[in-house]
Amino acid sequence: MKTKTLWQTGAAIVAASGFGAFFAVAFAEEPAPQPPEEVQAAEVAKALADPSIIPAGQRSFVKCQACHMVGENVQRRAGPPLNGVVGRAAGTNEGFRYSPGMAKVTAENLVWTVETLDAYLKAPRDVVPGTTMGFAGIPKPEERKAIIAYLASFASDGTRVEAAKAVE
Repeated sequence: MKTKTLWQTGAAIVAASGFGAFFAVAFAEEPAPQPPEEVQAAEVAKALADPSIIPAGQRSFVKCQACHMVGENVQRRAGPPLNGVVGRAAGTNEGFRYSPGMAKVTAENLVWTVETLDAYLKAPRDVVPGTTMGFAGIPKPEERKAIIAYLASFASDGTRVEAAKAVE
């Protein structure tokens, strides 16, 4: 006999009570599991292989700052804060309402590896069809690499990771 999760039970109750499809969809999916810490650590290490590019990434991140923040005391803007994003499951920033496109890739267990972030920064709509992120992309590979290194330099709590502290 199969047992239902709390999320599935909540979805069934909401659907049966007539609260609408929007709420049923919101409760129907369980949160995406996070990759193991070793995977996250390996992705951060890969991104920070050359910490000397972090300052270039910080300069390029200016393009992202209208919608995203990193560091301590971040706030949500049009986009979610990006602390700890490298190696994290996509669409899992607590309290942020993601687009249907992002919700779909979250359900498919997309992880923000260095390679996935690179592809996303190059052409967001190719990686996440239906995203509402209004950004055309960054064509230069070296600029994307620097931005990813800059993002990897922030832990999920907004503090700088050790490899990044050396170049501050």
